[in-house]
Amino acid sequence: MGRLARAEQTQQMDVFEFFTSSLEECKQIAATLVEVGCCARCLLRFLGESKSSSYKYSYQNVYDVLGLERSSNVNSVQDCPCPSCLGILQKYADNLFLSKILQKVQDDSYEFSDYQCSLILPVCIAIRQRAIHIFLKKKFGVIYSVQEDKLPTVKDIWKWSCGFKVGELLSAQFQNKSGFDILMTFTYPESNKECSFLLDTFPDVFKKRKQRKYGFETFTRANVAKALIDMDDSKFEDCTSCPPSVPIAECSCEITCTHEPVFVAGRYQKYSRVLSQTPWIVEGKRVMEGSVEELICDPILNTFKPSDHRFSSSGREDVDVRMLGDGRPFIVELINPHCVIFSTQDMSLLQEKINSCSKDVQVRDLQIVSREDTAILKDGEISKTKCYSAECWCERPLTETDLVKLAGIKDLVLQQKTPLRVLHRRTAATRERLIHSLSAKVLSDKLFKLNLNTQAGTYIKEFVHSDFGRTTPNLGELLGAECDIINLDVESVDVDWPPKINLSIGEKNISSTSAETINYTDAEQNEESADKT
Repeated sequence: MGRLARAEQTQQMDVFEFFTSSLEECKQIAATLVEVGCCARCLLRFLGESKSSSYKYSYQNVYDVLGLERSSNVNSVQDCPCPSCLGILQKYADNLFLSKILQKVQDDSYEFSDYQCSLILPVCIAIRQRAIHIFLKKKFGVIYSVQEDKLPTVKDIWKWSCGFKVGELLSAQFQNKSGFDILMTFTYPESNKECSFLLDTFPDVFKKRKQRKYGFETFTRANVAKALIDMDDSKFEDCTSCPPSVPIAECSCEITCTHEPVFVAGRYQKYSRVLSQTPWIVEGKRVMEGSVEELICDPILNTFKPSDHRFSSSGREDVDVRMLGDGRPFIVELINPHCVIFSTQDMSLLQEKINSCSKDVQVRDLQIVSREDTAILKDGEISKTKCYSAECWCERPLTETDLVKLAGIKDLVLQQKTPLRVLHRRTAATRERLIHSLSAKVLSDKLFKLNLNTQAGTYIKEFVHSDFGRTTPNLGELLGAECDIINLDVESVDVDWPPKINLSIGEKNISSTSAETINYTDAEQNEESADKT
């Protein structure tokens, strides 16, 4: 090589940040890596390059800068899986594979404005990287005194070299954190076999653990990493070859697309006394047709097209109890929705669609909320109060003295045992609840209307008829006469959420991106309004 050519090559080298600034050392290391079969991107990462822009260079550019001849040995790198990345930075970083990503996204019909890519790699890649690093340390000495964990990862390099290309194909921006995720799961058939020597050396580290989705998995990224930290270089070399051999099989890759959950919130009013909140199924058979959940959720599911959903609300009412006033706050968690971008006008039309399905259930204030917003509802479950009105019967007519006595009651403390009607599915316990205020109005000879403001979780029916003395004090004890309940309505659920809105006004776009999935449970399991029977 002439002096001018050498000077030009040295100048090109300045774009990289390798472990060594010596051109000759870089050429020797690169030639050695090519000899063991490494691809061009793995040449850069084992030379210590950490700038993402460097991995956008073509293979030819890398070879030219490193002074590698286009020999048959170099050409073979394109044909054989790299022993370091198992071909993931070769076959799965070319335009043909990227076009498969585009096709998958199009086939699944997702809406998104930006995206992220996630990769699950065979765990044996960690072993192969360690083997190459040990090999280079022995051959080039002090240059590889740097710790192995300073090397860029295969995942990072794939994103650096392919993320922007996928973005161009999808006409979307690549983000490290996005609501829409393209997951690539790489499988190498020999991975467990290549890890097996670790199991022999560290049997306690590799105790089988049950995975929620994937059954039993012996080798994981975490336990393999721990074993490699505990194993010195000499022991490692005794157990496996350094450098590793060229893979005897190729990786396979499964592409899956997911969108983070979207949360739709609102309030519902229920006007029927023969409608359960959720589908009521006993021994695999429906007790009654329809439910509040289905009337609300079916149009929402048809609009957002999720893979699954969860409906939750601030408490629940019995089948025969109406929900009046401003309604009960609810949330529909939409899991992996395919359609996610809606305007306020779209939400207004969706609300109208829900309300047109049935006169028994009406919704208001329908809106998309974030995960942070939903926490407000959860916090309110502990401290909220509720207002009820009940049509009641007493064995004798109520007197003015009775009405005054009830109106004077403030913060009455009840001791309520689990009602007999729900004892088959609720823990037997005695719960302390408060009735903040009471008032009554005579309707006829033995009928009266009772208004109550209570702590969440209070069993109203049991307070009125005593549940065979399992609630004390009860209305019968206060009046000195037997009482029973005929009809019950929830007048208000005192949680100031979600915000009241006028969905018919405005065209502002709503972004339905939100954080991690929340699994809501009914925190008011002991509440009177939590039962179907």
